[in-house]
Amino acid sequence: MIADICCEYVIVGHSERRTMFGDNEVAVAKKVAATFRNGMKPLLCVGENAKERTEGKTARKISMQINNAFKGLQAEQAKEVVVAYEPLWAIGSGQAATAKDAQEVCHLIREKLTTMFGEKISRQVRILYGGSVNEKNSGTFKISGIDGVLVGGASLNAQAFSAIVRSF
Repeated sequence: MIADICCEYVIVGHSERRTMFGDNEVAVAKKVAATFRNGMKPLLCVGENAKERTEGKTARKISMQINNAFKGLQAEQAKEVVVAYEPLWAIGSGQAATAKDAQEVCHLIREKLTTMFGEKISRQVRILYGGSVNEKNSGTFKISGIDGVLVGGASLNAQAFSAIVRSF
């Protein structure tokens, strides 16, 4: 139905779907595949919770999520996926990751994709940051390795969203 109204992208694996509706890695992978089958492209959200972050398990968690979501995709499909690093500990908390932390995780995502599909394909995948982005911090994420931002609550305020768009 959403493809019928010319929707091009579908958010898959969003933190709220994972926490509130129990979407696990199997469900996310099925949704990624279904998105392509229905003529759309997935915007895949990946991220770790506060405990995983504190225990130093961010890299392992992100790598596992990328591996599961991209498993079974052809290179031509993989390059069409947009990946958003969405740290669960930052969502709705008002506490965004530092630009350096976000950059490191986005680099890790790119490395994982390079391992899976090669450098040519991995460079075509857009990688966003999406954790408590607002008009005050959005410009800090305009750095190498981060291709843009995925805006949540701040998109509900036209002035705030406009300022975020202008920062890029």
